[in-house]
Amino acid sequence: MGHQWVEMQIDFIKISATGNDFIVIDNRQKLLDSSGDRSWFAEICRRRTSVGADGVILIQPSDRADFEYVHINSDGSLAEMCGNGSRAVAFFAHQIGASGAIPSFEILGTLYRAQVDGRLVTTDFPSPRNLDLEIDVVRESGLVTAGQIDTGVPHLVVFADDLQGLDVQGIGSRYRHHPAFPRGTNVDFIRALDVHHLEIRTFERGVEEETLACGTGAVASSIIAYRRGRVKPPVTCRFPGGKVTIDFAADFSRLTLSGSVTPVYSGRLLD
Repeated sequence: MGHQWVEMQIDFIKISATGNDFIVIDNRQKLLDSSGDRSWFAEICRRRTSVGADGVILIQPSDRADFEYVHINSDGSLAEMCGNGSRAVAFFAHQIGASGAIPSFEILGTLYRAQVDGRLVTTDFPSPRNLDLEIDVVRESGLVTAGQIDTGVPHLVVFADDLQGLDVQGIGSRYRHHPAFPRGTNVDFIRALDVHHLEIRTFERGVEEETLACGTGAVASSIIAYRRGRVKPPVTCRFPGGKVTIDFAADFSRLTLSGSVTPVYSGRLLD
C-alpha cells in the first residue's frame, strides 16, 4: 500500500502542543487506513529519517460529532486518548473548517468537546476512572507511589523528591511494564511546587520514552495530587516542553485541560 501513498502525496501540518509534536492529516476522504499499515505511521514518526513526531493524528468523518479523532502513537499503536493531541486536532479542525470554535469529536467511541480561542485550546474531559490511591508498587529511593488513574489512558503517578536528575527513561520503562498494569501504563513523576503548581516528567506508553509533555498525564497528576492534599485547582503543570493548566470541580463533574498550540509547518509526504 505504501507505493500507492507516494502517488497520492499526503499533505500534513506539523503541530506542537506544549512540546508534544504531531503530524496532523485531514483524512475525511479516508485515503489512509489507520489499521492498515501501522509500520508506515511509525516510520514517518521517526526523527532524523522522516518527519518525526510523537504521533500521527487523523481527522475522519463522524456520525456522532464534528469529526472522528484517530491517534496513532509513534510506535504504530492506536491511542485511546491523547490530551495534547486533542488540543492540536481541535485547533486543526477549526482552521480547516471541519468544526466551529467549540468542536465536538469522538475517539474510539468516547465523545469530547473542546474550545478554540486563537492558539489557546481547552479540552473538556469526562470524569476519570479507576482512581486508586492504595496501590503501592514503586520501590525506588526518593520515589513514593501516589496512585493510579485512567484519564482516557492509564497513568501511574509517582511523587519524586527531585526531578532534575531522575532516570525517567529507565525507571519509567520498568514500571510501564509492571505486572500490576496488564495493559501497560504511562508513568508520571511529579513534585508539588506550591498549592497551584506541579512539576512533571512523563514516560509515555506508545511513544516508549519520555516526552516533553503529556496532557492526560497533567490531568492524572493534578487529580491525584489534589486527592493527596498537595494542590488545589486550578493547577498549572510545568513540563520540560512548557505549561498546561488543569481545572476541575471537587467531584470532577467539570474537568478541563488548557494550553497553547503552535502550528510549525505544512508539508507533503512523498513516501
